[in-house]
Amino acid sequence: MALPPIFNSFETDEPFSSCLTCDRALADLDVPHTVSKIYKGAEVVMEYAMCHPCRMSLSEDFSEESRTAIHNFFNQHVRLTERSLALEGSESHTDWMRSCLTCGTMASEVSDYSIAALAFGEQMLFDPFPMMVCSHCEQTIQKQLSKETRDRWDRFIGENFDTPPSGALQPDGGVPVLI
Repeated sequence: MALPPIFNSFETDEPFSSCLTCDRALADLDVPHTVSKIYKGAEVVMEYAMCHPCRMSLSEDFSEESRTAIHNFFNQHVRLTERSLALEGSESHTDWMRSCLTCGTMASEVSDYSIAALAFGEQMLFDPFPMMVCSHCEQTIQKQLSKETRDRWDRFIGENFDTPPSGALQPDGGVPVLI
């Protein structure tokens, strides 16, 4: 299935064409890429596409403590097998993003959230993507990150965006980490 329009760039209304960090054309890659977006209400406040090698490189820059905390959080809160069985055969992105991946809160009950999809070229890949994570769970994850990781994420934002969108900021001043 082709990536649905919700994963197009808000700025161009077209599919993302290149990786945010290495600028390689996504259509030419022999690896998948992730499209991530942060919503505050109906407004997209941050979005990007990143190839798998760049995404892995960024996560490798996170401290071991933070990688362990993120892994443990998802291990404790996400029921991938149950989710896979419940959604088996569905190629509707809305089915996969109907509720928060980690807490199960229905998308219709949250105003601030992040979504992510995994694609190979223009084709969306399913299971465990696409996914939605509510802002409450994003904040819970962010609180578990080390200062080193938060500093690395801040550098990533500074290197790739003119300024952190003020609408994307959490109450603690941080920008959600989209993993």
